[in-house]
Amino acid sequence: MMPRSNRKTDLLLGYTSVMPIVIIIFVVIGVPFVNALYLSFTDKTVGADANFIGLDNYREILSDPIYWKVLKNTFVYFVTDVFFKLVFGMIFALTVNQQFFGRSVVRVLFLVPWAISGMVAALTWKWMYNDTYGIINQILLDFGLIEVPVAWLSGPNIALVSVIIVNIWRGIPFFLFSILGGLQTIDRQLYEAAKIDGAGPIRQFISITIPAISSVIVITTMLSSIWTFNDFENIFLITGGGPLYNSAVISVYTYEMAFLQNDMGKSLSVAGSIIPILLVLMFFMTRKLNKDE
Repeated sequence: MMPRSNRKTDLLLGYTSVMPIVIIIFVVIGVPFVNALYLSFTDKTVGADANFIGLDNYREILSDPIYWKVLKNTFVYFVTDVFFKLVFGMIFALTVNQQFFGRSVVRVLFLVPWAISGMVAALTWKWMYNDTYGIINQILLDFGLIEVPVAWLSGPNIALVSVIIVNIWRGIPFFLFSILGGLQTIDRQLYEAAKIDGAGPIRQFISITIPAISSVIVITTMLSSIWTFNDFENIFLITGGGPLYNSAVISVYTYEMAFLQNDMGKSLSVAGSIIPILLVLMFFMTRKLNKDE
């Protein structure tokens, strides 16, 4: 056992070492967060002083049907994107984990959507979606799958689907390579023993693969959930949240309210309203991670 004096010295050294980082994080993130939370209880507008108005902003947004529409879009966007990124990422990771000719080239190609700039990707997809000269409509017309061009970005029932597809395309590589790293740490002897016991591929996947990489899946899903829930660039550049807020999510709605409607206080109350949702989401994910460990 380490002497008590040595333990206290090590503990003091540890706290002293991390204290600068804690101070920096508090100054860079904590102070702006607290200030933003306070402003959500005010009537702050750009260029004017803030007056405390209590819960008026929150009461107003909770009675606004547009807010609930945007919140629903956010959950649809978030759940659909994360689910399909996980599913396709798992499928592709299992595929490229096998030995085949040109595997290295395929892995590099899968990395491209994640590596390119988000702005470049969004503007490229916006051009591809264009109902006048976009390549997607042109291909569908050439193959006779549609008779008239599809309004991918202006159709009220399809605009959200269009941006969901782009986010899935961009996010698959993150899941793919994270899961691939986990797959390569699994001892191959486990699969050989399972084969001897008569376990098929599906049984091996359920009993060996999933438990072995469960922590990787949870961490990857948690990070992707945070990024997807707060995604702004993708939607803002492709649809701008239109038409009529049919593809708007919380981040885009907050930006519009702050800088286009000049209502900073209310926009921060919109952002603040989803904090409990994110905290609950992170709580259950970290709880699952702790159980796996």
